[in-house]
Amino acid sequence: MKSMDEKKEFLHYLKYQKNYSSLTLSSYDRELTDFIVFIHKESTELEEVDYYVIQNYLIHLNEKHLSHTTINHYLSSLRSFFKYLCLQKKVASNPFIQIHSLKTGSRNPDFLYVDEMMGYLDSIDTHTSLGVRNKALLEIMYASGLRVSEVVSLQLSQIDFNRQMIRVVGKGNKEREVPFHDYAKKWLIDYINDARNELMAQGHESHDYVFVNKRGRPLTNRGVENIIDRTMYLYDPMRKIHPHMIRHSFATHLLDAGMDIRIVQELLGHASLSTTQIYTHVSQEHLQEVYNKTCPRQEINKIEKNVDDMGKK
Repeated sequence: MKSMDEKKEFLHYLKYQKNYSSLTLSSYDRELTDFIVFIHKESTELEEVDYYVIQNYLIHLNEKHLSHTTINHYLSSLRSFFKYLCLQKKVASNPFIQIHSLKTGSRNPDFLYVDEMMGYLDSIDTHTSLGVRNKALLEIMYASGLRVSEVVSLQLSQIDFNRQMIRVVGKGNKEREVPFHDYAKKWLIDYINDARNELMAQGHESHDYVFVNKRGRPLTNRGVENIIDRTMYLYDPMRKIHPHMIRHSFATHLLDAGMDIRIVQELLGHASLSTTQIYTHVSQEHLQEVYNKTCPRQEINKIEKNVDDMGKK
């Protein structure tokens, strides 16, 4: 199949030029394969995909009883794929630009799925001092669930590399300690030892704030927002996130992995457990989706329904 070859080239591009993780590549592969198989059943090639083909595909996804969040993830992957095809002049235009994401209700807070977060973090270009700073900044925000205000006020003396803990000054000047993992530690050390020194020297600055701008001055809240806007645009031009979504994702992923909610409360620095419980609703929605996909009885019901539909039972 020619379309499968195009998909293979795209995945090769994501792996070797965009440095996407294996988890993200697997997600792209699965979702793009589903779309390509669908259009081939419709006797359609990639260059022939238009608004009406996409509408039929959305009907196909809804018939699989996927959540709106999951369908939006498919759409995001396909937008990126067709953007690549446009750049390679394999298709004349990107038909997915016309397609808006589906409403996901009033679920709060919003977050990135694990593979989306890994793909986003893995996509950050680290060939420049500012790139290394961006990588260290976003890795530590996700590793420790830091608020923007906490990361911009972070000073060198608050980081204990031996214990891999950060002393955070949160809302109301309330202090807490949060851990960070080996991967975040690696990028934080690379940044502090090299990139930060270079940026500080360019601006002839001398202070203890960890994260700095291109002139060596302490980053501001708006500066962090701009970094996230730019890096997310390079990863997925159709996606818009705010800094707090990284913290939301941190909490949601820990709860999905089975961490006790009171430990998550401590890590986030929430005074009230009820504030942390917001994230359990997101986690339970994810749990329900996984259950529906994997429960043996659900699978049996699907098989029986398919047999009924084919009139062979």
